[in-house]
Amino acid sequence: MLDKISLKVKILILSLGGIAIISIFLTIFSFINFSNQEQTVKDKIFFTAITFSDQISDQFFERYGDVKTFSLHLKNSNLNSRETVNYLNALTKLNGIYDLILVCDLNGHLLSVNDQSSEGKKINSEILYKENFSKTAWFKETIAKKYLQDEKKGFTDVNFQDANFDEVLDKVFREKRYGTIFSSLIYNSKGEPIGVISNHARFNWVEDLATRMYENFIQSKIKSLHITLINKEGEIILDYNPFRNNNKKEIIHDEKILNKYNLVKSGQPAAVQANKGEEGVLESLNSRYKIWQIQSYTPVKGDKMVDELSWKVLVRVDRDEAYTSIINLKIIFVFTFIIVISCSIFLSIYFSKSLANKLIFVAQSLAKGNEKLNKTSNESTKNSETLYSATTRQASSLQQSVTAVNEISAMMNKTAEMAENSRMKSNENIQKVNEGKDIINKMVNAIQNIKSRNQDIMDQVIEGNKRISEIVKVISEIENKTKVINEIVFQTKLLSFNASVEAARAGEHGRGFSVVAEEVGNLAQMSGTASKEISTMLENSINKVKNIISQTKANVETIVEQSKKAMAQGEETSVECSNIFEKIYNNSQEVNHIIYEIANSAQEQAKGVEEINHAMHDLDNVTNQNNSIAQKSSQTAKELLTQSHELEQMANNLLLIVLGSNYNIEKISVNNNYNPPANPPVKKQKENNENLNEFGKKTDIKQSTHTQINSQIKKVQSESEKKIDKVPEKKKVNPTEEVPSFNDPRFEDL
Repeated sequence: MLDKISLKVKILILSLGGIAIISIFLTIFSFINFSNQEQTVKDKIFFTAITFSDQISDQFFERYGDVKTFSLHLKNSNLNSRETVNYLNALTKLNGIYDLILVCDLNGHLLSVNDQSSEGKKINSEILYKENFSKTAWFKETIAKKYLQDEKKGFTDVNFQDANFDEVLDKVFREKRYGTIFSSLIYNSKGEPIGVISNHARFNWVEDLATRMYENFIQSKIKSLHITLINKEGEIILDYNPFRNNNKKEIIHDEKILNKYNLVKSGQPAAVQANKGEEGVLESLNSRYKIWQIQSYTPVKGDKMVDELSWKVLVRVDRDEAYTSIINLKIIFVFTFIIVISCSIFLSIYFSKSLANKLIFVAQSLAKGNEKLNKTSNESTKNSETLYSATTRQASSLQQSVTAVNEISAMMNKTAEMAENSRMKSNENIQKVNEGKDIINKMVNAIQNIKSRNQDIMDQVIEGNKRISEIVKVISEIENKTKVINEIVFQTKLLSFNASVEAARAGEHGRGFSVVAEEVGNLAQMSGTASKEISTMLENSINKVKNIISQTKANVETIVEQSKKAMAQGEETSVECSNIFEKIYNNSQEVNHIIYEIANSAQEQAKGVEEINHAMHDLDNVTNQNNSIAQKSSQTAKELLTQSHELEQMANNLLLIVLGSNYNIEKISVNNNYNPPANPPVKKQKENNENLNEFGKKTDIKQSTHTQINSQIKKVQSESEKKIDKVPEKKKVNPTEEVPSFNDPRFEDL
């Protein structure tokens, strides 16, 4: 299934999949981070509520202890005296939160009260002396010892009136004042109650804590802080919300809210949970302002608070303001996420398309290069086959030439043998001269035989010259074939150069082919060197053979001419032997000398033919080497062709990977018109090898006869060498002109 999908689609799928996975993880991580930040905000608000609760406990503990301390100090004092009033003024100024400190008798009559405020100003507290406080709640409950206490925590003997508007303060200060009342009995030294002390404290001891909390939140750029304190019944006793009061930091005592608006009964979730004694943070809708808020709640509790009081703290912040930075981060994240995802998708599409196009281009270039490689390897194979065939034919022709030279050598041996016999006959004639006319007649007959044999020698020499001429023709043909080899070497070098260029263009994929091309070039260089050596040897052989033929011909003509004259003289001497017997004897000696010269000449010719034979054998070896090199070149070309097929298969596989199996490769791959070459003619090659083996055997048999003619040819060879020097040399072919080197300037156009 995957093979049918193109590489571009695969890359695109992988890219989009990777982007999707990264996006999912990034989104999860981001929202976890946002959730952690939201939790951090909630924790901060909850910590504010806890801190506010602890501070209230501390302040309550101090206020609770103040009234007991004051009562203990007054137990031995005159409660109705200026000294007591001054003491109360000092306490008011020292603490700064008590508006009035009342000292009454057990019947509710006022005995003493401070006449100065906490700022040291005179207040109209004298009007209170006319009042009777026996009917007030704080007085009645104190007399009845109805205390707010917790003996385990050390809270005893104090009556507490919850925060409310104080009528006593209204009469003195002529304004509504909101506060709490702490009251206790005053005992004498005997432990008998003598009066009641009541501390009327403004609610600043709680409200100042709230204002300081707001200042801290203002520094954190949160203005919607809403601090609420509710009593045991769930009624609001503190409601501080500057954000809803035009950002005014003053505490507002709204009579419609304080001690009248019940958050528990209104169903405010935070108040309900706090009324159950729980603490925590939640998000809910404010029932009064219809705004979603983050609300933290906790009961005011601890070692410095009487649990019976059961105050609850609510700290609330508008959710939108609290999460402003988080919301902005979410918006930035969403827009950034969309932009990054869009860019990533666009880049994935672009890069997948670009990469696929580049791979397609590489595959197409590889296919085109493979086509050229197929053509080149095909041509190289054909040229190698041609070279192999030519060297095979050359070896066959050379075999025939060697056979002909061997036959000439045998004939020269036979000639030398006959010359030796003639010399022996001549000696016998000299020895038999004195035997008479019968012996002279025999001598005449012998002379006739010598004449006939000289004629045969002449005919054989002429025939040998003809065959040597044929050898020259064969050597000339070999030279022509060598030129063909030079041309083949040139073409092979050219092909090797082109192959190296193509391998360099192919880059990494053409590295192996570059090595093959280099080896082909080396083989071509070796073939060119061998061809040059063969050309030089052939040229020298032709010159030597021509010189030998010309000199042998001249010597034979001279000898024949001398033989004719000797025969004529011999015939005349035999006719006139009776008259000039002495002349016959002298002529016999001359004939003997001439025959001796003929034998020496025949030995010299035999030596020359032997050297020709050696040269032909060397030429045969070189030809066999060329044949082997041609065969190796053919095998190398076949291997090159096989590698080109493997390269073609690799290109096809690459195209399949890039475009998928559903795509037709023929649409983009180049047509491969390669036709594999036929196998070399093994049968013919085998026959040629058998012929070479048979020729070697014949050569070994005839080689033994060569030594018999060597002595007879020495003289002829010496005379031939003298004449060879006079023969003009054939202009030699410059091998560098026939086979240009690899860096020849003519290659620049290619």
